[in-house]
Amino acid sequence: MSEISPQVRGRVDRLSVASSRMGAFVAGVAIAGIVVAGLPAPADTYRVNVLTYNVCAAGNRAGTCVRDLTPRRRRTWAGQVSALIRSRDVDVASFTEMCYAQVGLLRRELPGYHLVWYGYARGGGPGREDRCRTLWRDLTPHTAPPDGRTFGVALALKNGTQGPPLRRLLRADHAPATPGETVHPRGLLCARGDVGPRRSVCCVTHISGTETPRQVTGLVAGYAGGAPVILTGDFNREPGDPQLTGVYGMGLGDGGYTEADAPACRSVRRGGDPTTRGGRKIDYIFASEADYRPGGAEVVRTDPELSDHLALAGTLIGTEPRPRRDGGPWRGSCPASARRRRGRRR
Repeated sequence: MSEISPQVRGRVDRLSVASSRMGAFVAGVAIAGIVVAGLPAPADTYRVNVLTYNVCAAGNRAGTCVRDLTPRRRRTWAGQVSALIRSRDVDVASFTEMCYAQVGLLRRELPGYHLVWYGYARGGGPGREDRCRTLWRDLTPHTAPPDGRTFGVALALKNGTQGPPLRRLLRADHAPATPGETVHPRGLLCARGDVGPRRSVCCVTHISGTETPRQVTGLVAGYAGGAPVILTGDFNREPGDPQLTGVYGMGLGDGGYTEADAPACRSVRRGGDPTTRGGRKIDYIFASEADYRPGGAEVVRTDPELSDHLALAGTLIGTEPRPRRDGGPWRGSCPASARRRRGRRR
Protein backbone atom coordinates (compact mmCIF):
# COMPACT_ATOMS: atom_id res chain seq x y z
CA MET A 1 0.00 0.00 0.00
CA SER A 2 1.26 3.48 -0.80
CA GLU A 3 1.85 5.95 2.00
CA ILE A 4 -0.86 8.47 2.85
CA SER A 5 -0.27 11.58 0.77
CA PRO A 6 1.08 14.75 2.44
CA GLN A 7 -2.12 16.52 1.41
CA VAL A 8 -4.28 14.02 3.30
CA ARG A 9 -1.95 14.08 6.30
CA GLY A 10 -2.23 17.86 6.34
CA ARG A 11 -6.00 17.72 6.28
CA VAL A 12 -6.08 15.25 9.16
CA ASP A 13 -3.66 17.38 11.14
CA ARG A 14 -6.14 20.22 10.80
CA LEU A 15 -9.11 18.24 12.09
CA SER A 16 -10.96 20.50 14.50
CA VAL A 17 -12.09 18.98 17.76
CA ALA A 18 -15.57 20.06 18.76
CA SER A 19 -15.47 18.84 22.33
CA SER A 20 -13.58 20.21 25.31
CA ARG A 21 -14.24 17.09 27.36
CA MET A 22 -11.55 15.08 25.64
CA GLY A 23 -9.01 17.81 26.34
CA ALA A 24 -9.72 17.54 30.03
CA PHE A 25 -9.43 13.78 29.81
CA VAL A 26 -6.10 13.84 28.00
CA ALA A 27 -4.75 16.27 30.56
CA GLY A 28 -5.45 13.66 33.21
CA VAL A 29 -3.51 10.87 31.48
CA ALA A 30 -0.02 10.16 32.76
CA ILE A 31 2.49 7.51 31.74
CA ALA A 32 2.34 5.98 35.20
CA GLY A 33 -1.44 5.61 35.24
CA ILE A 34 -4.78 6.65 33.82
CA VAL A 35 -7.27 9.03 35.38
CA VAL A 36 -10.86 8.42 34.32
CA ALA A 37 -13.66 10.80 35.22
CA GLY A 38 -11.49 12.24 37.98
CA LEU A 39 -10.82 8.84 39.56
CA PRO A 40 -7.56 6.82 39.53
CA ALA A 41 -7.93 3.56 37.61
CA PRO A 42 -6.56 0.26 38.94
CA ALA A 43 -3.22 -0.90 37.59
CA ASP A 44 -4.76 -3.74 35.56
CA THR A 45 -6.79 -1.49 33.24
CA TYR A 46 -6.37 -1.13 29.50
CA ARG A 47 -7.58 1.39 26.92
CA VAL A 48 -9.82 0.68 23.94
CA ASN A 49 -10.14 3.36 21.27
CA VAL A 50 -13.40 3.37 19.34
CA LEU A 51 -14.75 5.41 16.44
CA THR A 52 -18.23 5.50 14.94
CA TYR A 53 -19.19 7.49 11.87
CA ASN A 54 -22.39 7.89 9.86
CA VAL A 55 -20.83 8.46 6.45
CA CYS A 56 -24.08 9.22 4.57
CA ALA A 57 -22.47 7.71 1.49
CA ALA A 58 -25.47 7.58 -0.83
CA GLY A 59 -26.75 11.06 -0.10
CA ASN A 60 -30.32 11.72 1.01
CA ARG A 61 -33.45 13.43 -0.24
CA ALA A 62 -32.89 16.41 2.03
CA GLY A 63 -29.46 17.00 0.51
CA THR A 64 -27.82 17.44 3.90
CA CYS A 65 -25.11 14.76 3.62
CA VAL A 66 -22.54 16.67 1.66
CA ARG A 67 -22.76 19.25 -1.08
CA ASP A 68 -23.67 16.86 -3.89
CA LEU A 69 -20.97 14.33 -2.91
CA THR A 70 -18.61 15.90 -5.41
CA PRO A 71 -15.80 13.87 -7.03
CA ARG A 72 -13.19 15.88 -5.14
CA ARG A 73 -14.76 15.08 -1.79
CA ARG A 74 -15.20 11.41 -2.61
CA ARG A 75 -11.58 11.10 -3.69
CA THR A 76 -10.47 12.24 -0.23
CA TRP A 77 -12.83 9.93 1.66
CA ALA A 78 -10.74 6.79 2.16
CA GLY A 79 -7.56 8.74 2.89
CA GLN A 80 -9.19 10.97 5.47
CA VAL A 81 -11.07 8.20 7.25
CA SER A 82 -8.11 5.80 7.33
CA ALA A 83 -5.82 8.55 8.61
CA LEU A 84 -8.38 9.38 11.29
CA ILE A 85 -8.37 5.73 12.41
CA ARG A 86 -4.58 5.46 12.38
CA SER A 87 -3.94 8.76 14.14
CA ARG A 88 -6.11 7.65 17.07
CA ASP A 89 -4.89 4.05 17.07
CA VAL A 90 -8.51 2.93 16.82
CA ASP A 91 -9.21 -0.64 17.94
CA VAL A 92 -12.82 -0.75 16.74
CA ALA A 93 -14.34 1.45 14.03
CA SER A 94 -17.94 1.31 12.88
CA PHE A 95 -19.78 2.89 9.98
CA THR A 96 -23.45 3.53 9.25
CA GLU A 97 -25.12 4.63 6.01
CA MET A 98 -22.18 3.11 4.19
CA CYS A 99 -21.84 1.91 0.60
CA TYR A 100 -20.20 -1.41 -0.18
CA ALA A 101 -17.78 0.35 -2.54
CA GLN A 102 -16.26 2.11 0.47
CA VAL A 103 -15.36 -1.19 2.11
CA GLY A 104 -12.89 -1.97 -0.66
CA LEU A 105 -11.52 1.57 -0.57
CA LEU A 106 -10.87 1.27 3.16
CA ARG A 107 -9.33 -2.20 2.85
CA ARG A 108 -6.66 -0.76 0.58
CA GLU A 109 -5.85 1.94 3.13
CA LEU A 110 -6.13 -0.23 6.27
CA PRO A 111 -4.49 -3.59 5.46
CA GLY A 112 -3.97 -4.36 9.14
CA TYR A 113 -7.71 -4.21 9.90
CA HIS A 114 -10.39 -6.79 9.25
CA LEU A 115 -13.55 -5.30 7.76
CA VAL A 116 -16.95 -6.93 8.17
CA TRP A 117 -19.86 -5.83 6.00
CA TYR A 118 -23.63 -6.15 6.27
CA GLY A 119 -25.69 -4.80 3.40
CA TYR A 120 -29.43 -4.70 3.94
CA ALA A 121 -30.66 -2.31 1.23
CA ARG A 122 -29.82 -0.84 -2.14
CA GLY A 123 -28.48 2.69 -1.93
CA GLY A 124 -31.35 5.01 -2.67
CA GLY A 125 -34.15 2.69 -1.60
CA PRO A 126 -36.70 0.54 -3.44
CA GLY A 127 -37.56 1.80 -6.91
CA ARG A 128 -34.93 4.52 -6.85
CA GLU A 129 -31.54 4.84 -8.49
CA ASP A 130 -28.81 2.92 -6.67
CA ARG A 131 -26.70 5.94 -5.74
CA CYS A 132 -24.10 3.74 -4.04
CA ARG A 133 -23.14 2.39 -7.44
CA THR A 134 -23.46 5.59 -9.46
CA LEU A 135 -21.60 7.76 -6.96
CA TRP A 136 -18.63 5.48 -6.27
CA ARG A 137 -18.02 3.61 -9.52
CA ASP A 138 -15.48 6.19 -10.70
CA LEU A 139 -13.21 5.15 -7.78
CA THR A 140 -13.65 1.36 -7.84
CA PRO A 141 -15.27 -1.27 -10.09
CA HIS A 142 -16.28 -3.21 -6.98
CA THR A 143 -19.45 -1.33 -6.11
CA ALA A 144 -21.78 -4.19 -5.18
CA PRO A 145 -21.51 -7.54 -3.35
CA PRO A 146 -23.00 -10.69 -4.95
CA ASP A 147 -26.39 -10.17 -3.29
CA GLY A 148 -26.63 -6.62 -4.63
CA ARG A 149 -27.21 -5.08 -1.20
CA THR A 150 -25.01 -2.05 -1.63
CA PHE A 151 -26.06 -0.01 1.42
CA GLY A 152 -25.61 -0.93 5.08
CA VAL A 153 -23.20 -0.94 8.00
CA ALA A 154 -19.62 -2.10 8.57
CA LEU A 155 -17.06 -2.81 11.28
CA ALA A 156 -13.26 -2.52 11.15
CA LEU A 157 -11.42 -4.44 13.88
CA LYS A 158 -7.69 -4.05 14.38
CA ASN A 159 -7.15 -7.52 15.83
CA GLY A 160 -9.38 -9.45 13.45
CA THR A 161 -12.50 -11.49 14.16
CA GLN A 162 -13.33 -15.00 15.37
CA GLY A 163 -16.34 -17.02 14.35
CA PRO A 164 -19.38 -16.03 12.32
CA PRO A 165 -20.74 -12.48 12.69
CA LEU A 166 -24.34 -11.61 13.51
CA ARG A 167 -26.17 -9.94 10.63
CA ARG A 168 -29.76 -9.12 11.41
CA LEU A 169 -32.42 -7.10 9.63
CA LEU A 170 -34.42 -5.30 12.31
CA ARG A 171 -38.19 -5.37 12.46
CA ALA A 172 -40.38 -2.30 12.83
CA ASP A 173 -41.47 -2.72 16.46
CA HIS A 174 -42.64 0.85 17.05
CA ALA A 175 -45.32 2.83 15.23
CA PRO A 176 -44.01 5.54 12.88
CA ALA A 177 -44.43 9.13 14.00
CA THR A 178 -46.59 9.85 10.95
CA PRO A 179 -49.24 7.36 9.76
CA GLY A 180 -48.25 5.91 6.40
CA GLU A 181 -44.61 6.96 6.82
CA THR A 182 -42.17 4.90 4.73
CA VAL A 183 -40.29 2.37 6.84
CA HIS A 184 -36.71 1.99 5.60
CA PRO A 185 -34.69 -1.20 6.22
CA ARG A 186 -32.45 -1.02 9.28
CA GLY A 187 -29.87 -3.50 10.53
CA LEU A 188 -27.52 -4.74 13.23
CA LEU A 189 -24.02 -6.17 12.70
CA CYS A 190 -21.89 -7.78 15.43
CA ALA A 191 -18.57 -9.61 15.35
CA ARG A 192 -16.38 -11.29 17.96
CA GLY A 193 -12.74 -10.34 18.26
CA ASP A 194 -9.87 -9.68 20.63
CA VAL A 195 -10.10 -6.11 21.91
CA GLY A 196 -7.16 -5.48 24.19
CA PRO A 197 -6.57 -8.61 26.27
CA ARG A 198 -10.18 -9.80 26.14
CA ARG A 199 -12.43 -11.49 23.63
CA SER A 200 -15.28 -9.04 23.09
CA VAL A 201 -18.34 -8.52 20.93
CA CYS A 202 -18.33 -5.38 18.78
CA CYS A 203 -21.59 -4.16 17.24
CA VAL A 204 -22.91 -1.39 15.03
CA THR A 205 -26.52 -0.51 14.37
CA HIS A 206 -28.54 2.11 12.57
CA ILE A 207 -32.15 2.49 13.71
CA SER A 208 -34.91 4.99 13.05
CA GLY A 209 -38.06 5.83 14.96
CA THR A 210 -39.68 2.52 13.98
CA GLU A 211 -37.06 0.26 15.59
CA THR A 212 -36.52 0.35 19.34
CA PRO A 213 -33.13 0.33 21.09
CA ARG A 214 -34.43 -2.46 23.34
CA GLN A 215 -34.80 -4.69 20.26
CA VAL A 216 -31.14 -4.06 19.47
CA THR A 217 -29.83 -4.73 22.98
CA GLY A 218 -31.86 -7.93 23.17
CA LEU A 219 -30.29 -9.27 19.98
CA VAL A 220 -26.83 -8.21 21.12
CA ALA A 221 -27.23 -9.97 24.48
CA GLY A 222 -28.27 -13.19 22.79
CA TYR A 223 -25.22 -13.14 20.52
CA ALA A 224 -22.72 -11.98 23.18
CA GLY A 225 -23.55 -14.68 25.72
CA GLY A 226 -22.08 -12.67 28.61
CA ALA A 227 -18.93 -11.45 26.82
CA PRO A 228 -17.93 -7.78 27.02
CA VAL A 229 -19.84 -5.67 24.49
CA ILE A 230 -19.04 -2.49 22.58
CA LEU A 231 -22.22 -1.18 20.92
CA THR A 232 -21.99 1.76 18.52
CA GLY A 233 -23.94 3.51 15.81
CA ASP A 234 -26.69 5.93 14.90
CA PHE A 235 -29.67 5.54 17.23
CA ASN A 236 -31.60 8.52 15.82
CA ARG A 237 -32.50 9.52 19.38
CA GLU A 238 -31.05 12.20 21.61
CA PRO A 239 -29.71 11.18 25.04
CA GLY A 240 -32.85 12.15 26.96
CA ASP A 241 -35.15 10.00 24.84
CA PRO A 242 -37.14 7.59 27.06
CA GLN A 243 -36.41 4.70 24.71
CA LEU A 244 -32.71 4.93 25.58
CA THR A 245 -33.57 4.12 29.20
CA GLY A 246 -33.33 0.47 28.17
CA VAL A 247 -29.71 1.02 27.11
CA TYR A 248 -28.21 3.25 29.80
CA GLY A 249 -27.16 1.76 33.11
CA MET A 250 -25.33 3.36 36.06
CA GLY A 251 -28.47 4.89 37.52
CA LEU A 252 -29.50 6.49 34.23
CA GLY A 253 -31.74 3.67 33.08
CA ASP A 254 -32.52 -0.01 33.46
CA GLY A 255 -30.05 -1.15 30.80
CA GLY A 256 -26.50 -2.38 31.23
CA TYR A 257 -24.37 0.07 29.25
CA THR A 258 -22.12 3.00 30.00
CA GLU A 259 -21.19 5.61 27.38
CA ALA A 260 -17.67 6.65 26.35
CA ASP A 261 -18.37 10.36 26.84
CA ALA A 262 -20.22 10.04 30.14
CA PRO A 263 -19.13 12.77 32.60
CA ALA A 264 -17.68 12.29 36.08
CA CYS A 265 -19.70 9.79 38.09
CA ARG A 266 -20.48 12.34 40.75
CA SER A 267 -22.57 14.23 38.21
CA VAL A 268 -23.94 11.32 36.20
CA ARG A 269 -26.20 12.43 33.37
CA ARG A 270 -27.00 11.60 29.80
CA GLY A 271 -25.40 13.96 27.34
CA GLY A 272 -22.57 14.56 24.93
CA ASP A 273 -21.68 16.97 22.17
CA PRO A 274 -23.76 17.12 18.97
CA THR A 275 -22.80 14.56 16.32
CA THR A 276 -24.78 16.06 13.43
CA ARG A 277 -24.51 19.27 11.46
CA GLY A 278 -27.99 20.10 12.73
CA GLY A 279 -26.80 20.11 16.35
CA ARG A 280 -28.21 16.80 17.60
CA LYS A 281 -26.41 14.06 19.54
CA ILE A 282 -27.70 10.81 17.99
CA ASP A 283 -24.50 8.75 17.47
CA TYR A 284 -23.18 6.73 20.40
CA ILE A 285 -20.34 4.62 21.74
CA PHE A 286 -21.81 2.35 24.41
CA ALA A 287 -20.08 -0.47 26.29
CA SER A 288 -21.17 -3.04 28.87
CA GLU A 289 -20.91 -1.32 32.23
CA ALA A 290 -19.69 -4.50 33.92
CA ASP A 291 -16.56 -4.39 31.78
CA TYR A 292 -15.77 -0.76 30.95
CA ARG A 293 -15.55 2.76 32.33
CA PRO A 294 -15.96 5.84 30.13
CA GLY A 295 -12.67 7.37 29.09
CA GLY A 296 -13.84 10.47 27.22
CA ALA A 297 -14.94 11.25 23.66
CA GLU A 298 -14.73 13.93 21.00
CA VAL A 299 -16.55 14.78 17.82
CA VAL A 300 -14.30 15.39 14.85
CA ARG A 301 -14.76 17.44 11.68
CA THR A 302 -13.07 16.59 8.40
CA ASP A 303 -11.79 18.97 5.74
CA PRO A 304 -13.45 18.83 3.31
CA GLU A 305 -16.72 17.85 4.94
CA LEU A 306 -17.71 14.26 4.11
CA SER A 307 -21.12 13.81 5.77
CA ASP A 308 -23.88 15.60 7.62
CA HIS A 309 -22.67 13.69 10.70
CA LEU A 310 -19.39 14.12 12.56
CA ALA A 311 -17.14 11.23 13.45
CA LEU A 312 -17.38 10.34 17.15
CA ALA A 313 -14.12 9.07 18.66
CA GLY A 314 -13.98 7.77 22.21
CA THR A 315 -11.95 5.81 24.72
CA LEU A 316 -13.15 3.05 27.00
CA ILE A 317 -11.23 1.83 30.04
CA GLY A 318 -11.51 -1.92 30.53
CA THR A 319 -10.09 -4.33 33.07
CA GLU A 320 -8.21 -7.57 32.72
CA PRO A 321 -10.45 -10.66 32.98
CA ARG A 322 -11.59 -11.27 36.54
CA PRO A 323 -14.42 -13.15 38.27
CA ARG A 324 -17.73 -11.58 37.24
CA ARG A 325 -18.97 -11.55 40.84
CA ASP A 326 -16.51 -8.80 41.82
CA GLY A 327 -18.57 -6.13 40.04
CA GLY A 328 -16.18 -5.41 37.20
CA PRO A 329 -14.40 -2.05 36.86
CA TRP A 330 -17.05 -0.10 38.77
CA ARG A 331 -16.82 -1.85 42.14
CA GLY A 332 -16.28 0.77 44.83
CA SER A 333 -15.34 3.48 42.34
CA CYS A 334 -18.58 5.36 41.87
CA PRO A 335 -21.73 5.88 43.96
CA ALA A 336 -23.84 4.87 40.96
CA SER A 337 -22.43 1.35 41.12
CA ALA A 338 -24.56 0.83 44.24
CA ARG A 339 -27.71 1.46 42.20
CA ARG A 340 -27.44 -1.74 40.20
CA ARG A 341 -30.67 -3.67 39.99
CA ARG A 342 -30.62 -6.97 41.83
CA GLY A 343 -29.81 -9.72 39.37
CA ARG A 344 -28.18 -7.46 36.77
CA ARG A 345 -25.35 -9.13 34.88
CA ARG A 346 -22.06 -8.68 36.68
